[in-house]
Amino acid sequence: MKLRNFTIQLLASTALSLVCPVWAFADPMITNGSFEAVQITSSGEGLYNPADIPGWTHTGTDGDGFLWNTNYNICCNGNGGVPNGHAGDGDQFVTMGGGFGAIGSSAWSQVISGLTIGDSYNIDFMMASEGQTPTQQITAAMTTGSSTGSEVFTSPISPGTFPFFWDNWGSEQYTFLATGTSATLQFSVTNLEFDVGLDAVSIAPAGTAPVPEPSSLLLLGTILLGLGGAVRHKFLS
Repeated sequence: MKLRNFTIQLLASTALSLVCPVWAFADPMITNGSFEAVQITSSGEGLYNPADIPGWTHTGTDGDGFLWNTNYNICCNGNGGVPNGHAGDGDQFVTMGGGFGAIGSSAWSQVISGLTIGDSYNIDFMMASEGQTPTQQITAAMTTGSSTGSEVFTSPISPGTFPFFWDNWGSEQYTFLATGTSATLQFSVTNLEFDVGLDAVSIAPAGTAPVPEPSSLLLLGTILLGLGGAVRHKFLS
């Protein structure tokens, strides 16, 4: 009896060990991807304080601000005191650029861990033009840990009338191949007038969930048949 129980346990353990590695994948995360971790609660708060944007590093021109909240510090109210614009996700977003009527270059970056070397990942994000220009551009790149080149994305066309500050958000996707277990994601602008909005940054493995190879499925089927026979024999004996 003990021998039969041991055989059944061994078969089950072997079946799981053969299947689980095929289905396993890393689960990297973006920290503070929607920029809601620290909430702005008064006008002007958070505009130039990097500590209000945990997980991210800012470099370059300050522009008109770093972190924006649609309830407090969107400028130039034009609808009975209601702040103009809205976020791509939640109430807050960050910007990059030279600021009002000025030219500037800046970037937001974050190190992503938990990657599997050789796997591809999708970076999803949202962007919006400040509105004084019809469209603005953001460059997405992996500056370390990937062999994939940078890609330039263009915002949807701004409506150009109140409310026109970061009002029309578009969804974008950047796919990269991991060459390390960690990589540096960077969103940047170069010589940009006014400020482009960035929000709702997330990461997920590219493609569908892995499917076991046919040989693995055949071996698993054989083991399960043997397991079923062992269980049947146990109950009949």
